[in-house]
Amino acid sequence: MAVATGFHHTFVITENAQVYAMGNNYSGVLGIGTTEPSDIFLRIEGENEGTPGFNGEHAIMVATSYTRCACVTEEGSLWTWGSSTSGALGTAERFGEDAPRLRPDCVVAELYGRSRARMVALGLEFTMLLTTDGHIWNCGDSERGELGHGDRVTRINWTMINPIHFDNSSIAMISAGWYHSVAQVAGTGLLYTWGEIGQGALGYPCNDPNTMLPRALPAAAFDNVDIASFCAGTQHTMVVTVLGSVYGTGYNRDGQLGLGYTTQTETFQLVGGPNPFEGQEVRTVSCGGNHTLFITNINVLWHCGKTLHRYTSSEHKDFEWNLYPKLVHTKTRFKVASAGFMHSAAIACNGDLCIWGCNVSHMEYEKKPNGAVLRNYVGNFGTPKRMHRIAFSDQRVGRWHKIPYKRAVAIMMSSNFRLASDSTILNFDPDLLRVIMGYTIFRPRGDTGSALRRLIGF
Repeated sequence: MAVATGFHHTFVITENAQVYAMGNNYSGVLGIGTTEPSDIFLRIEGENEGTPGFNGEHAIMVATSYTRCACVTEEGSLWTWGSSTSGALGTAERFGEDAPRLRPDCVVAELYGRSRARMVALGLEFTMLLTTDGHIWNCGDSERGELGHGDRVTRINWTMINPIHFDNSSIAMISAGWYHSVAQVAGTGLLYTWGEIGQGALGYPCNDPNTMLPRALPAAAFDNVDIASFCAGTQHTMVVTVLGSVYGTGYNRDGQLGLGYTTQTETFQLVGGPNPFEGQEVRTVSCGGNHTLFITNINVLWHCGKTLHRYTSSEHKDFEWNLYPKLVHTKTRFKVASAGFMHSAAIACNGDLCIWGCNVSHMEYEKKPNGAVLRNYVGNFGTPKRMHRIAFSDQRVGRWHKIPYKRAVAIMMSSNFRLASDSTILNFDPDLLRVIMGYTIFRPRGDTGSALRRLIGF
């Protein structure tokens, strides 16, 4: 994820692989070398001010919890910082179990099998790591069995979950709630859950005592449709199928499951009501403390649960409860969203960051008689507010990859009926070609000739 939201704090990764942080700073969770909060985004740097963060490695994923954060780099390294309670940072051997870390520390790969880090997920006081060899390693608190080792023993050292509990299958994806964990195996796509069962977030009856080991959920729980993605929230879990339908289970006091009622459920239920998402197919889901965000196949944002109704002062918060998924009324289209404890953030298709919820800030130009002035607004916002790119040194948010010049020209020429009537690209499935071209962005230089501009549609 290129954006992560926690307890009134937010992290983003920009197109040049830099990590920026903003918000509350409990136990140094922002990773900026201090415990002072910040209402503007600050770039995470190295031990010496002005030096590159993460030893110059390129961040590709960031995850956060209440007082901790973790980052995975393109080079396969894992970095952690913030509160080290219960050894959840995975660096207790070097720095001690109780010492908070105010800047990112690289976790030595030898501690988790000498493999490359692929994905990281953070619970309330535990950390779960997926490596490129398909194994899950974790450390931290396991009072509720959230580590998945069959006991309630806290581990300050990285420990691998025995692959036998996943039928010796490789793991493809992971997610962590406050006290529970979720993983999907490669190949079969089976979903496994373990940890606290009291709120029903595991997807099976709460009277089952064996919840400290991974347990596979039956395919029938999702109407025998393959799983595309999933997310573990504070105490609930949401699953998206390849057909774009959504299922939810667990804590539901604020309607965060989108089922039309507020009682918790112990098994997965179909989300959406009589006309779910107005016929749109859900692609991704993000679970927060008491709300859930959805992005559909046309990049439209939906939400359910407890959300702010409108802009209010910092002293007053006007909430509304959406028991079914509700369209977020904004013209902006989104690629990725992250639901925090009481605020949210999303990356627009053009690379802008939008943020809303309780105690957040956004930066925009305010019109004045003598011109526009850049101002930072702090408060409670009920709808997404655009953060000006100057907050990130004029960088887009998200990992954007520039298309090589020769490849861009080749694609355009081979898809032109006049220039390439015998091109095999013209025989592509129209829907596939539409997807390929939809992710291709061409921006001609100022000195580009008019003929080429017309050719590529400018």
